[in-house]
Amino acid sequence: MTALTHHRPTPAEHDVRSLGAVVASAVVLVALLVGAAGVLGSVVDLAGWALSGS
Repeated sequence: MTALTHHRPTPAEHDVRSLGAVVASAVVLVALLVGAAGVLGSVVDLAGWALSGS
């Protein structure tokens, strides 16, 4: 009996696409965090201005 083994070379394009997707999602996540921090800072600034009474 002979064992059937298939040796397929792993496509490099798949690895590059996966890496690109990971980098793109990391960039989007960082952008969302920076945007959320900006909005939170604006809300805190607005609340401080509203409560200062001047």
